[in-house]
Amino acid sequence: MDEATGGDPFGLRDANALVVGGASGLGRAVTERLVEAGCRVTVADVADEPGERLTKDLAERGGEVVYRHADARRGDEVDAAVAAARAEFGPLEVAVNVVGNPGGIAGVKPFLDMTEDDLRARWELNFLSTFLCCRSEALAMIGDGVAGRIVNFGSSSGMVGAPNVSGYGAAKAGVIHFTKSAAMELARYGIRVNCVVPGTHVSPSQRPVTDERIAEFRRRAAEAPVLRRLGEPRETAGVALFLASELSGYMTGHSVVSDGGVVHTTARPPVGMDREAQAVRALRERAEG
Repeated sequence: MDEATGGDPFGLRDANALVVGGASGLGRAVTERLVEAGCRVTVADVADEPGERLTKDLAERGGEVVYRHADARRGDEVDAAVAAARAEFGPLEVAVNVVGNPGGIAGVKPFLDMTEDDLRARWELNFLSTFLCCRSEALAMIGDGVAGRIVNFGSSSGMVGAPNVSGYGAAKAGVIHFTKSAAMELARYGIRVNCVVPGTHVSPSQRPVTDERIAEFRRRAAEAPVLRRLGEPRETAGVALFLASELSGYMTGHSVVSDGGVVHTTARPPVGMDREAQAVRALRERAEG
């Protein structure tokens, strides 16, 4: 097998890759997978300390990897990260955008309690960031004449109902749809665009949860998938590696779900568990008063 592939089964040896959001969690796992596959990787993130620590560790193990600070919600910082990756390692060939999250405990609330600012924050963090990354990465690839690969990250919350994280779910649904449209527009340049759709994951480095609602969600979320467990970051990072590699050469515009089968069930629990909106309780109190 090694002789048939030249010891490069993914076709990624010496490929220039950018991982936006690659300092921790799923993004860290993607960075590690790409470095292991032979890529020269630029990690762009706002988590500077974990990012610097990760790149130092991987470099000490022989990887070619550098870190650059970038807030994916800002187009100028994304452009600078893309430019840094090209300056460091040459034309950009692979880009993986592991950007966005529900917004922590503050982001978990019924939509009736969400403000306009809450929704804008979820949209900017999860959809706008992906859009800005794709735009900058694609323009760099087109300018360099590279038939590159772009991999976005959606969420199972963007495929099924997502109580208490509706803004996050809607933004991730937008990422899934945007991936299809971007793939159709960029096909003429040989650029493939696909999307990883992860379910709930856990890693040893995650801090213990003090909010009982989130802790209970994790307990129930581990029971919901047909595989009866939460995902490991390296497992889903393997899907991103596949989509970034030559092995998926005839795939574009697709979303690949890595969730233990939870979207096939009706057991997926609401994030933060079932609760009534504060706005409704206030409405009732005013009526009773």
